[in-house]
Amino acid sequence: MPDIIPAQRVTWMELFYDVIVAASMLLIYGSLAKHLTWQEFLWLSAIALVVFAMWLSTTLVFNRLPGDTTGRRLFVIAQMFALVVSVASMENSDRVDGDVGIIALGVAMLILAAMWEFIRRSAAEQSQTDRLPVFAFLIGSVFLLSTALLPDSWNAAVFCVGALIGFAPMLIMQIPRLQAEGLIDLHHLVERLGGLILIMIGETFLEMAVLFTKGGNPRILGVLIVLIVLTIVWWQYFTYVTDRPLVRAGGRLEVVLAGHALLILGLGSSAVALTEVGLALTEELPLPVLAGILGGSFALVYAGFATIVASAAKPAGQLPILILAALAFGSVGVLFSSVWELDEQTMSVIVVAISLAALLLTAAASHRSARSAT
Repeated sequence: MPDIIPAQRVTWMELFYDVIVAASMLLIYGSLAKHLTWQEFLWLSAIALVVFAMWLSTTLVFNRLPGDTTGRRLFVIAQMFALVVSVASMENSDRVDGDVGIIALGVAMLILAAMWEFIRRSAAEQSQTDRLPVFAFLIGSVFLLSTALLPDSWNAAVFCVGALIGFAPMLIMQIPRLQAEGLIDLHHLVERLGGLILIMIGETFLEMAVLFTKGGNPRILGVLIVLIVLTIVWWQYFTYVTDRPLVRAGGRLEVVLAGHALLILGLGSSAVALTEVGLALTEELPLPVLAGILGGSFALVYAGFATIVASAAKPAGQLPILILAALAFGSVGVLFSSVWELDEQTMSVIVVAISLAALLLTAAASHRSARSAT
């Protein structure tokens, strides 16, 4: 992001929080290999979106009131503990683990309400602006905590409704209001989003190393292919997708955040398939399933790229290239999962070819746009 100079530094506490959230995302999708159903994928994606909304809401706390005090650290650490308990308890749709996961999420949301109340009290001139998230998170947390008194059969519904009560007002009303009033440090927010994506890309590769120590045998070509794919994704994101500051035009920020949500879902689910490419595991995914996950996950990644680029005032020629890449990944995943069975490394080579072509075409479009601008 050559044109972006952060107005405030990202604190060490924020980076530590990013690591825990990124690890939680991979933990969420880790159970997908054992329970391969659309119901499971949708359930895990719902949990991942809630974790991303929690991360975004906490990031805006640091954005609104910069600083790294002892009290704030304790709040964030307590929220991280609650978030990890929640993710570990609810990652499997066959067993929402009693009430533990939902209660833990309620506690995390209650902590978030307290953090926003602190902001409201610290910035008296904007007290009305910050009142909405306090009430939303408070009501959402009470709703989630009420699951202790309700039958376990209601757990999934309580989770979904409580998450909507807590996070929907933040995403639909609070963020546009803060943006319209110029109360969001966009440079800080862009850096925070980039940091989360970078850590998720790194931890996707790290997951292979962890499984190797637990008995997986590395495939040299497969490991190299995974590294190449992740490098291309990293290069595409940081060079041609987020190479310009966010504009303050109404509605643009919501589009950027929606694109990052798709990108995170894609990176999280791709880790399952990429691990199969790099390692020979005892229990391997069936080839059609592997093709579907690999193609579908990268379709989500490039759909996220396209959405982020669409937020720019002048996306130039990059947008159609990224849309075509997303469609190509989706088509390859459907085709090879339903018609042909390729080995995982051949499938991953096709993924490399599509992503590399998208990168080169995007680079050419970006250079043409730069020349025409000068």
